[in-house]
Amino acid sequence: MAGSQGNRVLRIMLFLSLAANLVVAGVVVAFLWNGPPPPPGRPDGGDPALPYTRALDEDQRDEVRQALRDAFVNDRKEARSVRRDVFADYRQALEVLRAEPYDPAALEALMTAQADRSAGFRKRGQEVLSAYVAEMSPEERGAYADRLEETLARFQERRARHFEGHRRNDGPPQD
Repeated sequence: MAGSQGNRVLRIMLFLSLAANLVVAGVVVAFLWNGPPPPPGRPDGGDPALPYTRALDEDQRDEVRQALRDAFVNDRKEARSVRRDVFADYRQALEVLRAEPYDPAALEALMTAQADRSAGFRKRGQEVLSAYVAEMSPEERGAYADRLEETLARFQERRARHFEGHRRNDGPPQD
């Protein structure tokens, strides 16, 4: 019975890990259609790309968002294939999770493939943003750099407050 309970807990944890991958894919889709998400609770902003997108002014964000949509919509066949692959991966994950004996390596390989696909989306987004910035005038890039600096300072302040709060609540460090 204890082994069965352990397997159940492991399956639940692995399913939650898969759900996290789905959240990453959802963030990409949400950014493409709705713009950048509100700042997450993490003091560092969570995503390394977030300060770059936060530093864009509203019109620039709209333009980058449209460029991202165009980058993904222009290759509809690829987009359909990626959507199909994402859902196929999750269906396969369900099979792996239910299989006896359970094969942790199979789930790890599946999650790695999902992470690789997500990295491809991120790379395309970086390319779009980089191309957009390359088209800015020197004045626009300077203003963008100023806003990026302000954004980074806010993230650092949040991080300092976050960790200071943890130090106060956790007591002295333990050896």
